[in-house]
Amino acid sequence: GCPLVRDVFELTGDFCRVPKRKCHRHYCWEKLRRAEVDLERVRVWYKLDELFEQERNVRAAMTNRAGLLALMLHQTIQHDPLTTDLRSDR
Repeated sequence: GCPLVRDVFELTGDFCRVPKRKCHRHYCWEKLRRAEVDLERVRVWYKLDELFEQERNVRAAMTNRAGLLALMLHQTIQHDPLTTDLRSDR
């Protein structure tokens, strides 16, 4: 039977004992319960998608920060001819 609730959302743990075909109080409760489960699944998938997007942004930020030293070295200008070139492998 239909799970009984208190204050619309609190499950009591009890069930309606009237046969399904004779119970007019809980009409189509199975469809409503399936819809609730589907809605919860959609919410979880949406949250998971948001978390994947955040992870992608964090990884991109980490990659950009890791390339900062190379970027700085590639744009280094040697002002003093007596110093060694920072871009060389020596």
